[in-house]
Amino acid sequence: MLSLGLVPGSLALQACSTPAATTINLSGGPAPVRLHLNPGVSRAEGPIQLSVTSPSADSIVVSSANGLDRYAARGSMLQAWLQGDFGDSLPLMRYAVRHEGRLLNVVKKPLKVQVCRRHACQSYYHELSILLPERNRRSVAVTGGWSTNFSQRAIRTPNQSPTQRAAQSASEVNLQAELAIAGLSARLEGSFGSGARTASLDLSREIKRGSGGVGYGLAVHLGTIHADWQPTAGKAALSSGTAYRASIGPAIMLKGLTVSTQIGVYGNGRGVMQELTNFISFNGGLTDVRIPLTLTLDRMVAFGDQSLAPRGREQLERLTLAWEVVSNLALRLRMVNRRGTWSTGYPAAQMHADQVDYTLGAQYTVGW
Repeated sequence: MLSLGLVPGSLALQACSTPAATTINLSGGPAPVRLHLNPGVSRAEGPIQLSVTSPSADSIVVSSANGLDRYAARGSMLQAWLQGDFGDSLPLMRYAVRHEGRLLNVVKKPLKVQVCRRHACQSYYHELSILLPERNRRSVAVTGGWSTNFSQRAIRTPNQSPTQRAAQSASEVNLQAELAIAGLSARLEGSFGSGARTASLDLSREIKRGSGGVGYGLAVHLGTIHADWQPTAGKAALSSGTAYRASIGPAIMLKGLTVSTQIGVYGNGRGVMQELTNFISFNGGLTDVRIPLTLTLDRMVAFGDQSLAPRGREQLERLTLAWEVVSNLALRLRMVNRRGTWSTGYPAAQMHADQVDYTLGAQYTVGW
């Protein structure tokens, strides 16, 4: 055990496992006092269910050592929910520390139980155990993975019934590098497969910092995709081509998390369209407390075609989810929905295309 004196009411930090529940006999004999805690060791963000029972007691009082938190009940039983900040005079986020190679991740807080019978009171003492998270000091994460992609497409024109393309599957390799430091977030991502090749760069810069570590700034997105998603003049068919994207907008930032709404331009080889994008990126490997989840959600709508008239329209919705099943190895799932509407070159004739992609695979992450 290592005494650290973190704040008033905390006695020590120590390494500890997490029992589900525990019952302590504070006093035996003909008038026993039993204290039940569930869980026996609570997480910093979670409550503790506490109950004190003592037959023939007139009243029971539970309080912190400094008296800031106090619970009382008449009779032989007291039940209460204690929060992780029990006994703290100020809200304070604590983290586990390492000492001589050991992780000290439990803080002890004194608890006073007072039981009164026939105008005579007896005090008992116990220590609450609060499990602390270990602070994540990573600021860089590099990820590589392999997955299989399944896709299906439908193309139609006003004078034709939809033509269905049978579901296709293809292998895909994805690479990603992400940086999260004070006031700056950056992510470089690429995927390479037989069906499509993509690359993107996202930069977010904090301009002003608010309360709770939340920052407000500016985000920029640059991207390119090469796929068979380019309309062919005069035909209800799509051919291979490259599209480019560039957008900018305000962002809300927290370490490992970026939320942004952006406007920009989208070029697909036939013209330049206006673009509106909503973007959410979360990397649990870079947050203050490490979380085994990575999530990216973005929605892009491009409209117009070299004029103010909305003759062309493209929409892209993507959800990418990775869950760490073992240390640094995650299961990756991506769902993509693409829609496009283009002029075929004939009056009042447009082509519509819809495509759905599902990608399932695994990825490995190295961070420092």
